[in-house]
Amino acid sequence: MNLVISALKEILLSKRGLGPILVFMQSNLWQKSLFFGFVFIFLQCNIRNQVDIVKNGVADLSSFPFEKGGIAALEGDWEFYPKEILSHGNSVATSKSYFRVPGLWNDSPVSSSLSDGIGFATYKLEVILPPEEARYVVYVPEQRTAYRLYLTEKVGVQSGIPGSLALSSYPSLQGQSVSITAKDKLTFVLFVSNFHHREGGTLSPPLIGTGEAVQGYAFANGTIDLALTGAIFMFGIYHFIIFFYRNKQKEAFFFGLFCLVFAVRILFTGNKTIYAVTPAIPWDLMIFMEYASVFVLATLFLWFVEGLFPRFISINLIKTISAVVIFHLILFLILKPLYYTRFEFVFQIFGLVLASLLLFRLVQMYNRGLPESGLFLFGYILLFAGFSIDILSAFLAEAELSVSHLTLFLFFGVQSSIITLRTARIFDKRKLLKEEFEKSNDIFIETNRFYEKFIPREFLTYLGKDSIENISLGDSNQREMTVLFADIWEYYDIIYSNPVEARILFTNSYLGRIGPNISNNNGFIDKYIGSAVMALFDGGIQDAVKAAEQIQWELEKYNVRRRGNGFIPLHAGIGIHSGETMLGIIGESERMESTVISDTVNLASRIQGLTKKYSARILISLTSLMLHEDLDNIPYRILDFVRVKGKKETVMIAEVLVAGIDTVSDKKIANKDLFESAIFDYERANFESALEGFKAVALDNPEDVAAEIYVKRTEYNLSAGVGEDWDGVSDWEK
Repeated sequence: MNLVISALKEILLSKRGLGPILVFMQSNLWQKSLFFGFVFIFLQCNIRNQVDIVKNGVADLSSFPFEKGGIAALEGDWEFYPKEILSHGNSVATSKSYFRVPGLWNDSPVSSSLSDGIGFATYKLEVILPPEEARYVVYVPEQRTAYRLYLTEKVGVQSGIPGSLALSSYPSLQGQSVSITAKDKLTFVLFVSNFHHREGGTLSPPLIGTGEAVQGYAFANGTIDLALTGAIFMFGIYHFIIFFYRNKQKEAFFFGLFCLVFAVRILFTGNKTIYAVTPAIPWDLMIFMEYASVFVLATLFLWFVEGLFPRFISINLIKTISAVVIFHLILFLILKPLYYTRFEFVFQIFGLVLASLLLFRLVQMYNRGLPESGLFLFGYILLFAGFSIDILSAFLAEAELSVSHLTLFLFFGVQSSIITLRTARIFDKRKLLKEEFEKSNDIFIETNRFYEKFIPREFLTYLGKDSIENISLGDSNQREMTVLFADIWEYYDIIYSNPVEARILFTNSYLGRIGPNISNNNGFIDKYIGSAVMALFDGGIQDAVKAAEQIQWELEKYNVRRRGNGFIPLHAGIGIHSGETMLGIIGESERMESTVISDTVNLASRIQGLTKKYSARILISLTSLMLHEDLDNIPYRILDFVRVKGKKETVMIAEVLVAGIDTVSDKKIANKDLFESAIFDYERANFESALEGFKAVALDNPEDVAAEIYVKRTEYNLSAGVGEDWDGVSDWEK
């Protein structure tokens, strides 16, 4: 044991202490637990082994091994002057007696003359030092509830503001240190006052040692608190991760909260490490956190146990306890610590009773053979023992031992083992179900793939569904989209000229060439209507135009093959329009399908119907074409102002021309300006000029059907005349 203590002393009190701390943070849970166990043993053996070094107001440290790093805890009987304030060097007092440090006035009401712990007193101590002059550091931990220490008339330190009245004093939990050069003898005069807490007196003895030793001790304690806080905090985060990624296990959630609250509690108790972060934190808040955290921890632990072993603890009981805890927390916020700390003993007894009842219940679980109940019971006994020792220590006014911190780490090991065992058991179950699951999953995937052939995945995405199984009647979504209709002009002539068995084969052969050009340009086919294809695009008009051009080129390749086999070539007309669309699921419970309902769809279909009349490959509404991002590089010509069947509004349509696909299209591109100039003359009823232009286009390109149509229209209007309501709009009712 001495070798262990010496090694730990070298680690903690030397300037090389940071390296081992970093190594510790990388160790596993059980190594951490052993480490903290040895640290607690070291601290107790290095300081707490010096009991009653003070006798009758005198501490003889003339032979104390300060030079070896020893720290003297000035425990024992100090001179005691209740209800008096003595200055340094003043030995005149009306009621000299002796009182133990540390010790609470409430525990010895007769000798302290302060029966309720409220009041003030002066402690005095003569310390005999080695004859050699040396530099010493005196560290005074927190007292109840404020103190001032004088070492000489000029050297002193205080925590809070001690006074003889409540109005003139201010409490604090912060320990203080002071350095002084001395030899032979040093007089301590400690003035303590308490008007804010049920307990009055001294909680811990002052410490004296060389500067390096005392600073090393403070560093060791602070490091332990921070390491504990960080480790427990990370353990809490680990359990939150388990909660979010393992089927929302509520026991992991509550234990994660338990760890986080406990980590925060460490900062506010023990060595009060929180002062290193916020020195000005109010005393009332410190006391509130010390008391409130215990209530919160107890409640969270109950919820944790209920989640770990469902139905073995009454939910109503836990809810009742939770309500009582919330009530007490509100009460603590309203009342001053002087009042609610008076019930500390009641709280401690209640906690022990509740913990004992839980222990009894866990024994019953173990007897019933619940999985992991024996391991959990073992961990709980450790935790129960640790907290019981801490409560007993607080009840006896001993310095805080924080045994619960060590036992909590041991409990973490138990909890980790339970998680490992449950994970292993779940893994075994999953292993047994693996083949069946994979088979079901394959069936599910194949089913979805099959249904996607009827309802496109893109359609489901727009409806906010991830699977076809999730759709229902009435699901809908309104959005701006581009609609493309494509159909073969000669379809019915070809169909009726072929045998019945060949009709489906021909249709699929044609459609199989259309589909890829649509999907390759970010579109999808919504439905087939005979040989007609209705496709939707969400990425802009340019995708639809590009798809239409590629469809025309694909048909040209197909026609080469058809001509070689003696079949007539195909001509497909494509109509495009953009606008608001309503996508949704229609039908009835036994038969549903996806559809798009809007004027945009109707107009795109009507525009496609005009392609055969104008012998145009691709027609598009001019308002949609103007949305193209690269309009300057798209060959097109304004074709007509029309009013289609079922619509009162005028639609300006344009013909998208595919350069190089045939001589007719190339001549249309070459005559674009002449044709459009004639169009505008026609709209302004300047028929002589329009007729001249249309005839010139028709003469150069006899297969330009649109030019021929306009020649006939213009000649008719010249002979018949037009009225004042002339608007140049063509009505297509068929």
